[in-house]
Amino acid sequence: MKLRPATAEDARLLFDWRNEPLTRAMSVSTEPVTWEAHLQWLSARLARPEPGLYICEDNGSARGMVRIDDDQISYSIDLNFRGKGAATRMLMLARHHFGPKRARIKRSNEASAKAAMKAGHTVEYIKD
Repeated sequence: MKLRPATAEDARLLFDWRNEPLTRAMSVSTEPVTWEAHLQWLSARLARPEPGLYICEDNGSARGMVRIDDDQISYSIDLNFRGKGAATRMLMLARHHFGPKRARIKRSNEASAKAAMKAGHTVEYIKD
């Protein structure tokens, strides 16, 4: 498993992960994101000196994404790889590269909280 910097070519992949229904339900902002808004966000993100946006790949297949913002980590796992330990492995890899971070997670999202804590990150619970 490895992390690579996200590129503009990842726009559709990131968009699909971002708008997956369970991902939306567990996100701080639950509203679906439009394609246009996503492209604007991604373009601005990639223009930063340190974009902090990474795609996690295993055996050449994209498994999820990690976003680093200062001391905070956000992530999403492809629907096909949930419940298989991929999130924990991805978050351990992120901790190895970027150090321990704070994950803001809804209290009802127990699986994400467990993965983040197991990987050595701090969990800050947010209101459902």
